[in-house]
Parts: sequence; structure tokens; C-alpha cells
Amino acid sequence: MRRPLILSLLVAMAIGMPPFVLAQGPPINSDTPILLGLEGKAVMLRSMFLSKSQLYQEGNKIPDPLDRSVRATVVPVVVPYNVTSDLLVGAVLPLVNVRSRSTGGSATSTGLGDVSIFAKHVLVQIDDLQETFRILGKASLKFPSSNKRLTPPLGTGSWDISFGTVAGWIGKRFGLYGDASYTFNGSSDSHSYGNTFIYNATVGFRLSPAEYETYPSTQWNLYLEALGKYTEKDVVNGISNENSGGHTLLLAPGLQWIPSRVLLAEVAIQLPGLESLNGTQLGTDFVVVAGIRLLLY
Repeated sequence: MRRPLILSLLVAMAIGMPPFVLAQGPPINSDTPILLGLEGKAVMLRSMFLSKSQLYQEGNKIPDPLDRSVRATVVPVVVPYNVTSDLLVGAVLPLVNVRSRSTGGSATSTGLGDVSIFAKHVLVQIDDLQETFRILGKASLKFPSSNKRLTPPLGTGSWDISFGTVAGWIGKRFGLYGDASYTFNGSSDSHSYGNTFIYNATVGFRLSPAEYETYPSTQWNLYLEALGKYTEKDVVNGISNENSGGHTLLLAPGLQWIPSRVLLAEVAIQLPGLESLNGTQLGTDFVVVAGIRLLLY
């Protein structure tokens, strides 16, 4: 008779734990189905540095006589809040610095990017001893808050709406995550942006501790993420832009450190696995992501 009671108590404790101190923390780049907990609040501060300098033509690398490159640093400030135990809302405020260069010169822009708001709702939650499986639905709305008229622009200047789903299984030391979303991109100044389908898959492993002697304990987590994105071609003044859209897949190993119940630090690098771009475009060299997440209760 005691075993069901003990099991129920352990499950209840796991449900009440902050998401940072479960078997492992949330994925670094892709989404997580684990919410913050009732009335939980958090702030995520990170820096993303992106480099593009390799020119592609129909998916093949070619030399660039103009020696073009783009370097961008994005600092998205993410503020989520749990309205109920299964509903989370939040906002993303990106601070952006972009520098473009070619043989003709260079230009730099700095400022606020396109702000977005989002919501997540738990659809399925199955908890067991030392493991959980969850599925949630999500939606987001992006505002044209950036200055598109700068060179280079800081955003698209369009209203975009996105719908998707996130699933994840977290066991004793392993975690498997997946998410997919479709974005209906809007238009600005006769420029209609191609819709986007995003799909991500993640494997997580708790490096340390192998076994908990005290709970919670300092964690080290290792992640390997596959980040896919397919974008349709843009349409400008009613004419399809053949040098836009395509399919990319980035592979992102990362390391995460959780020293306490309320603090998380992480770093990852995204490297191109697939660059199938339409027409002639610059492809991604790499993306470096580093940041912290802080729980506020």
C-alpha cells in the first residue's frame, strides 16, 4: 500500500519542481514543452552571433566577386509568465546589430528588431517516476516594430503569425524533444515574404551528476540539436524573387550548466548541415549562442 503513495508523492514533487532542476534543463535552441510552474516568471538573456559569407547558387558554393558578408548580433530578451499551470504567455524583445560588407563598402545598423508575443498551452501531460511526456500547442505574433528603412534593415516590417506544437520526453538522464511550426509571413512596401516551416529535433543527456545524492544538485547537460527551416520564395511587386527562400538544416552541439534552482547558463554553436538555397544567396557560416536564464518567483 505504501508504494503507490510514495510514487504519487515523488511525481507531485517532480511536477512542482522548477523546470531547471528536472532530469535536465530545457533545450538551448529549440523549444521545450516544460512550463515554468504556477505563476512562474523568468527572464532569458542571450547573445546570438551570426556570420554569412559563403555565396551559394542553387545550393552549390561559388566564388563571390563582390566579397559580400553579413555579421549580425542579436540579443533577444525573452520574458515568459505562467498564467495558469498549463498556460504560459510571454514576449521577445530583440536588440539587433547588423553589419553588411562588400567591395562597394560597408554599412551598420543597430536598434530594436521586430517584437513578438507568444502563448503556449499544455495539451498532453503524462508523468511517471523519474520521467515525463508532454505535448503543447503554441502560437506567436510578430509586430513590425523595427526600422526596415535602415541599411541594412533591422527586421522585415511585416506582421507575421505562427502556429506550432512541441513535444518532449524526459527520462532519468536522457531527453528527447521535437517541435514544428508554420509561419504565415506578411508583407511590407509591396514585398511579400515567403511563409516558413520550422522543424527541430533534440537529444539531451545529463553529464553530471550521474546519480543524485541531493536534489537538486549542480547539473551539466549536453545537447545535440538539428534545426531545420524551409522558406518559400518572396514576392516583390507581384513577381517571384528567385533569389530567396530555400531549405537549411543546422546542427547544434551545446553545453548547459545549472548551478542552482533558479539559474541556468548555456552555450551552443550552429553549423550548416544543409544549404539548399534558391537562386544566388549568402549561406550561413555559423551561429554562436550563449546566454543565461533566471527564474523569478
